[in-house]
Amino acid sequence: MGNKAWSENTGDRTEQRESKRRAVLMAGARLFNDQGYEQTSLEDIAEALNITKRTIYYYVQSKEEILFECQQLGMEFLRETLEQCYDHSIPVVRRIRLLVEGYCAWVCTDLGACAPLVREVSLSQERRSALRQGRRQLDHLLREMIGEGVKQGALKPCDPRLMASAIFGALNWVPYWNRGDQQLPPEQIADAYLAMITGGLVPVSGFEVGDDPVGTDRG
Repeated sequence: MGNKAWSENTGDRTEQRESKRRAVLMAGARLFNDQGYEQTSLEDIAEALNITKRTIYYYVQSKEEILFECQQLGMEFLRETLEQCYDHSIPVVRRIRLLVEGYCAWVCTDLGACAPLVREVSLSQERRSALRQGRRQLDHLLREMIGEGVKQGALKPCDPRLMASAIFGALNWVPYWNRGDQQLPPEQIADAYLAMITGGLVPVSGFEVGDDPVGTDRG
């Protein structure tokens, strides 16, 4: 499969280089997910882009760098969502929904699927530590929101650590089963998961029939 990033000359030199580098990451992520990280070589990635292996080295130094950058891009992808989650003017249950929707959308992309599908042991210790720091941020954020919801009475009493682990565990499993030609859209998956999550967390007595406690009615 070719890639038009190498045939288009739009933008300045910096923009063109970034576009081509992103194309390398995308091709690498797709191959890692389809055939496995260990089974994928830089030659395979170059062939997928119809370029030479020598050209690849202008944008990345190794397939480990590709894997690391793919996973690091998750925090960039979720930046706007994280800003909203830290905004306490937004109801806490709504913020939980935003994080679940954003994370689900991310793991449904080729880049995002790399995180759960490829073992982090494939990375150096330094890069593993960097990735774990980002994951801890997400985990602690969700725990804090769940704990906040419990204190406010918006959620039933529960262990925030266990509930956060269950939520991320379910979301990280999505790339394993949502593959092939009949993939479900991330919005549908997020809605289904949120219905199950809030069905066990949101106090029924706090809402009237027809209320929308998790914001599924988006008008």
